[in-house]
Amino acid sequence: MKNIHLLPTNKPSRFFLTNKGQFNFRESYVPDTIQTCKNYNIYITSDEEIKEGDWFINESNQIEKGIEYYDYKVLSPECKKIILTTDQDLIADGVQAIDDEFLEWFVKNPSCEIVEVRKEKIILGEVAGTTYTDFNYKIIIPQEEPKQETLEEAAENWSNEGTW
Repeated sequence: MKNIHLLPTNKPSRFFLTNKGQFNFRESYVPDTIQTCKNYNIYITSDEEIKEGDWFINESNQIEKGIEYYDYKVLSPECKKIILTTDQDLIADGVQAIDDEFLEWFVKNPSCEIVEVRKEKIILGEVAGTTYTDFNYKIIIPQEEPKQETLEEAAENWSNEGTW
């Protein structure tokens, strides 16, 4: 099931659609002076339980924050917890930022709708014999980029299957 969501935004973003219809990103935020570019945010979601304080995408592709009066048992199954993003407002509120390595890969593979994400334990420190840990999400970038088949290759593959 899809876990990469691209949503247009009127706010500043490092990720944008150029006037040539191609996605691109800036390594650091620079105010957009080219009016023909359209800013987007990327949201990577998971099926983790949505709790108070978590950001999520609802069934209408709107961004919401879990607050105490929600009965999380009745949230639609289409609601997905946001675990990584380019949205600066969510990053400032504790959602992990998507790294440049993934953005570079995604610019070359914008039709990707699913990416594998793993939790990695990190050690924050040790005090009086107690180790304090947390976790980060790690995007597993596919090693092979999808290859566009040429017309000749498609014809050859089709003929090799013996189907005419």
